[in-house]
Amino acid sequence: MMNDEVLIIEESIFNNHTKRLATAMAYEIDCQCVTINEAKLLNIDGYKVVGFGSGIYFGKHHPKIIEFVNQLSVREQKSFIFSTHGNPLVSKYHDALRFALTRKGRTVIGEFDTVGFDGTGPFLIFGGGNKGRPHEGDCKRAKKFVRKLLPEYNINDMYITKLKKKNKITEGVPNFYEVDSVILVGDKVTVNHNRCVGCGTCIEKCPLSVFEISNGKSLPNRELDCTFCQICQNSCNYRAIALHGSNYDYIRVAIRHRKKLGL
Repeated sequence: MMNDEVLIIEESIFNNHTKRLATAMAYEIDCQCVTINEAKLLNIDGYKVVGFGSGIYFGKHHPKIIEFVNQLSVREQKSFIFSTHGNPLVSKYHDALRFALTRKGRTVIGEFDTVGFDGTGPFLIFGGGNKGRPHEGDCKRAKKFVRKLLPEYNINDMYITKLKKKNKITEGVPNFYEVDSVILVGDKVTVNHNRCVGCGTCIEKCPLSVFEISNGKSLPNRELDCTFCQICQNSCNYRAIALHGSNYDYIRVAIRHRKKLGL
């Protein structure tokens, strides 16, 4: 089940830079990430924690974010703020949103920011500033931020943390494990059947046909073909897939596919 106690609201209108951070954080704590227009259809007061973020425009968050907060009711609620910005020397770009939130009775429990690509003003002379930002490292920092801020919502990989004994892997027949009433299927590619809803997204996204659907659940029947590209893991809205590749596996699968191609 998706975490329904936390919501992340983002407004990303410039190359989806802030959206990258928002979706990375949402994935880490398994919560929904929505735009302002989508948030207007939700009962915001029903969440325990709400994150608000956008790019920085003339020293503050996007006007739609601040306007949305100004229209909220006055009540106690935990909030956090995040942003991407161009000029790292601008120091008070969270002030307006923080003030709007506290005026509505919301407690700001944390803030995160990183530089983002700036394609405005004098930066246009050089083709833009902060090219390639936010990058993967920035997203990792955002994930670390939200894990530390909201540890109670972290999802543990039970294959790593709980499973004591692992079975030998057999080609085409994934192992089934039961850990604390949770069914885990597969080793190199592990599907949590308590979270899987059989939506088929993993089948649609996987370029190597690792998965099949059986009895309404995904099975990693060809897990030894997995190249650990993480597309399935990142595409699963239910956080049902975890990859467990080692350096040996990365080399093994390259040799495996090379042999298949007859190279």
